[in-house]
Amino acid sequence: MTNILLLLAGAYALIVLLVWWQQDRLVFPGAGRGARPIDAPGAQVGELVGHGERAFRIVEVAAEEPRAVLLWFVGNGEDLRSAAWRAHELAAHGVTVVGAEYPGYGGSDGEPGVAAILHNAEVVGRHAAARAQALGVPLRVGGSSLGSFSAVHLAAQGIGDRLLLRAPPTTLVDAAGVGFWWLPVGALLRHRFDNLAAAPRVVVPALVVHGTDDTVVPDRLGRQLAAAFAGPTAFVPVDGAGHNDLTLGRSGSVGAQVGAFLRGERLDETFVAPRGPR
Repeated sequence: MTNILLLLAGAYALIVLLVWWQQDRLVFPGAGRGARPIDAPGAQVGELVGHGERAFRIVEVAAEEPRAVLLWFVGNGEDLRSAAWRAHELAAHGVTVVGAEYPGYGGSDGEPGVAAILHNAEVVGRHAAARAQALGVPLRVGGSSLGSFSAVHLAAQGIGDRLLLRAPPTTLVDAAGVGFWWLPVGALLRHRFDNLAAAPRVVVPALVVHGTDDTVVPDRLGRQLAAAFAGPTAFVPVDGAGHNDLTLGRSGSVGAQVGAFLRGERLDETFVAPRGPR
């Protein structure tokens, strides 16, 4: 029996070591795959200089008569091609959308990590703010899953006057602990993304949309984050939606609310959580 226990303990320790060694591939699965063609309608690709003086790519999809500019950050498995299609979908709400590619993804230089991703978010945040000023419209910021860390980071710095989040985690430790509950995630994880730490500094109106069947980032994490924001916040659960099939497009179940929020329209009182004046 002792030998069996020692064998099991050794196997577990080996698994822990392997996960620690390979965690970059788990946290950033879209990195290192090379650049794919950008084929979304209306997508215009550009380039900015980010962390470590390394170039990273951005994409813009313009609305004909934009009511706002939305800076959108994608999930951890998405490159610029994905960002372009997300931008195309969201631009249908009447906003011009700017998306960014993470370091090490697609055709962008560098390596993904907390410092690099948040630094590049600030760079593209200044770019998007300048675009909004040139167009004479307000700036919104938003993000999906991993992208929520960049969006919340900017909102906490006062960049953007509305915040839209899709399936956001509280922290990456909390999210990773869902799928890897059997591992000491808190001790293993090197990439310490943390939305909760920044949440008290987010005073702008926020809309958090989360699927009730999300098994990657459970909706309880989105609810917890929404409750931590200092500004007026609405949390919208989408019944039956998971992590990857939750759409914010016009045809989705929350399309009307998302569009109204992005355009700056007042939302129905039955929809807005009574957290303060708009």
